[in-house]
Amino acid sequence: MLKGHVFSKQIFENPIFALWIDTLLDGKCGIGPYKNQMKITKSGNTLTVASGTVCIRGRFIEEDTSTPIVAGTDNAYCILAIEVNLDKENTESQLNQVSYKIIKGSSSYPTLTQTDIVKNNAGIYQYELARFRTSSSGITDFQDRRTFLDFNSIYTQIQTEYRAILEELEEELANVKDGSAYKLKSDFAKLEGNFTVNQSSVGSKTLNYPSGFTKDNCVAIACGIDAVAGKGYNYVGQYNDSSDGLNSSFTRRLNLRRQ
Repeated sequence: MLKGHVFSKQIFENPIFALWIDTLLDGKCGIGPYKNQMKITKSGNTLTVASGTVCIRGRFIEEDTSTPIVAGTDNAYCILAIEVNLDKENTESQLNQVSYKIIKGSSSYPTLTQTDIVKNNAGIYQYELARFRTSSSGITDFQDRRTFLDFNSIYTQIQTEYRAILEELEEELANVKDGSAYKLKSDFAKLEGNFTVNQSSVGSKTLNYPSGFTKDNCVAIACGIDAVAGKGYNYVGQYNDSSDGLNSSFTRRLNLRRQ
């Protein structure tokens, strides 16, 4: 009998849990390394699915014993699938959203329905276990179509990606520490001074570098003037070693000189 595993209840439909598992598995479906891995045997026109577990788009389903499935005697191309149908409703005692299905085609193997039940939390997803042909003489052309989840490889991949993220963060942190990637607040300084300039004349003001700043390790990024006759500061662009700027009637020059 099929069981759905979410917190030991048959409700099976927790969408966040399914999203997390499906993301972890990168959307892969498959049989897990548990009990008899849902091995399929055939006899006459009957298939039997052995015990095991399968993850279908983030939802874990267990075959707890084994289940016989009668395939019929008509001439058909058949696929044995586990169908997850989120348009149905479960109860705590009955798993209505999951069932074995034999999907048939008259001249070729049919196409399975595989909607995005993770994104929509609705719809149908059919996972193929086997394909075969039926006739009055029994099952023929049997193909085992199970896929398997290698949890050890998945865990190794997660570890590898986690280490790569840590190395990248450590490199970024090192760049922060040596100042090559970012500038801290302590890397900036503001200097202020006052002087009087009469009309149609020139004036100047000398300011000392702050501690740790020199002509060789810093650059002036703006120079502002707050004129008595004006209305607040006005700033001129970016200065490198020395440059001029014209703003209104004021011309200003900024020189960085050695201490």
